[in-house]
Amino acid sequence: MTDDYLPASPSPTALAPPRTPGVVETTLCIAAYFGLQFAFGGLFGGISMQIARSFPGHVPPAPDRLIVVVILTVLCAAVVVSWLLLRRWGAARATDPGPAGLGFTPPAGRFIVLASALGVAAPVIGGLLTQLLAGDHTVSQAVSDIADKADIGMRVALLPVVVLIGPAVEELLFRGALLSILRTRLGDGWAIGLSALIFGTIHLPDLAWLWYAVPNLVLVGLFCAWLRVRSGSIWPAFVAHAANNALATVAWFTVAAGS
Repeated sequence: MTDDYLPASPSPTALAPPRTPGVVETTLCIAAYFGLQFAFGGLFGGISMQIARSFPGHVPPAPDRLIVVVILTVLCAAVVVSWLLLRRWGAARATDPGPAGLGFTPPAGRFIVLASALGVAAPVIGGLLTQLLAGDHTVSQAVSDIADKADIGMRVALLPVVVLIGPAVEELLFRGALLSILRTRLGDGWAIGLSALIFGTIHLPDLAWLWYAVPNLVLVGLFCAWLRVRSGSIWPAFVAHAANNALATVAWFTVAAGS
């Protein structure tokens, strides 16, 4: 008796690919990043206070200790969330330049130049818009408030986190995973606008809930999302985001020079 009529076993290549992460999973990843910042911030902040109580006179002043807490907090949250997200999406989707991928692929050089220009223009245009909406009100951000009171050396130590680490993980979350999910469901136009709005509003706690500071971040989100869609790569969005943050940190050092 032969086994000619027995069904053939499916080959590995015929198996269905892993399920694409959905809206809920992507939303949870974004929430996890900010939740982990809160958790790690509480942990490292508590350790810092305990050390200060145990060794008074032998530790840096509070603003400098807070800088260390911020650096450790952002680094730990970024590593955990990036590892989880990249592991879940997989290598094939991570390097896919299309709507369903994260866009970790080399871009054309012109998009890097354009991204640098947009990254410089965003805080200038956004700053004017914020000033128009805020009127006489002062706009502050938690990290900048801490940096303004810290030693100049600690401000320099904070720069890589604000200019490189923060933009890298936020681009992975917002112009990588979130934008991909929205593009495959709503199309490019709606995805760009909605992802930018989410990106701006989710930073409200860091802006002391000052709504008139949100349009500035929405503008950054629009530029970065547009760059990701047009270039097929996430790197121009990262360059624009990093340039925007770098320009914002100039005030840390002009204040130091003035004082």
